Amino acid sequence: MFTQGKRGRLWMFIGWLALTGMGCTHLISETVRQQAQPSVSFAELRTNPEALKGRTVILGGEILQTTNLRDGTRIEVLQRPLSESETPKLTDTSGGRFMAFCKEYLDPAVYAQHRRITVAGQVLGTFSGKVGEVDYPYPMISCEETHLLPTASAEALRYAAYPPWYGGPYFYYPWAVGSYPYAFLGPYWRSW
Repeated sequence: MFTQGKRGRLWMFIGWLALTGMGCTHLISETVRQQAQPSVSFAELRTNPEALKGRTVILGGEILQTTNLRDGTRIEVLQRPLSESETPKLTDTSGGRFMAFCKEYLDPAVYAQHRRITVAGQVLGTFSGKVGEVDYPYPMISCEETHLLPTASAEALRYAAYPPWYGGPYFYYPWAVGSYPYAFLGPYWRSW
């Protein structure tokens, strides 16, 4: 039978399993990730998208422009490297731009400039567009799955709501009181 100590250890183990399981989530579904194997790098896709037509890829980055058309929505994305959970990293490195074509209507106010997005879909080929006055061949993919992420400034605002002596919303150290001038004297210290 379980004693009080063993029952406590069992609940701690169940809690640990739950917490470690939550850290392994992906944005893209398992079936689409299986279709995208073996993965294609963005450099390969950019050099010859016509040769990879029909292959499933997972790309992400920062939205530059969203254009609604009669038959769907075209999203211009500045590619960023993806993390292990398929979220675009907050970095300045990029392999270039790509277009994502979604068959449904997507509101440009929601899919706005500077939002981060992850798109999984099949390579449709090349789209000829312009960046400024320069002709630019965009790799184009379909939208089987799209996932919007908060902007970097929205993520920074979560931390900006806390005073600097808190040290962030998830870290509380009772011995680190920061800039409180009477920290070692206590809150009820009087000078007389």
